Amino acid sequence: MKREGIDFPIEWRSGKGWLVLIGGTTDFWRGTEAVDRAAIESMSLDAPIAFVPAANCPPEYGTSFLAVYERLGTPDGYVVPIVSRESAQDVKNAALLRDAGLVYLGGGDTTALLASMTDTPSCEAVGEAYERGAVICGMSAGAIVLSAWGVSMGAGVLEGWGWLPRVLVSVHHDAGREALFESAMREHPDMLGVGLAEDAALALGPDRQIERWGDPDIVIRRGAKFDD
Repeated sequence: MKREGIDFPIEWRSGKGWLVLIGGTTDFWRGTEAVDRAAIESMSLDAPIAFVPAANCPPEYGTSFLAVYERLGTPDGYVVPIVSRESAQDVKNAALLRDAGLVYLGGGDTTALLASMTDTPSCEAVGEAYERGAVICGMSAGAIVLSAWGVSMGAGVLEGWGWLPRVLVSVHHDAGREALFESAMREHPDMLGVGLAEDAALALGPDRQIERWGDPDIVIRRGAKFDD
């Protein structure tokens, strides 16, 4: 599996787990197997895995995720049925997230994910799981919500949860997104810009590890005022 240490100035929320920002995939996790294997390697196998479909994920996303991760050797898992703000307030859903050893925030509609989960018991539960040692994977929309800001082709520049307080992320990053990425960096010159291509992941560990998982490169841009 591809895990490579990298070095650049980045800050993130403290915890005993890993934060994994994944640029995206278009092939139901076939392209992210190296990332998925590294995530499994980094989690406790004594706790279940949890998939969160709050970004308006298609119904088959959750079941296909569980099947892929089962094949790769994870414990049993479940889809946490968060599809609205009401369901994110449900204490039963929050408990499922709090108990997980790996939480996967599925990709899709970033605005839906933000609207459903921000400042809810379920969001707090993801943070508690991470603080205790869970791996938190943010796929595409999930990567945006973990960051301070994120570039969405459909919705523009969105404010995330700020677990990476000085990072602006561009997901599904390629040449076609460079102009929007650069524009966002001009709007937020105090940020470190991180461009994540399909199947690439930035992984941040409990001992301040900074790693690239998967094969594609990660694009780094320093905002004009980042070092001020």
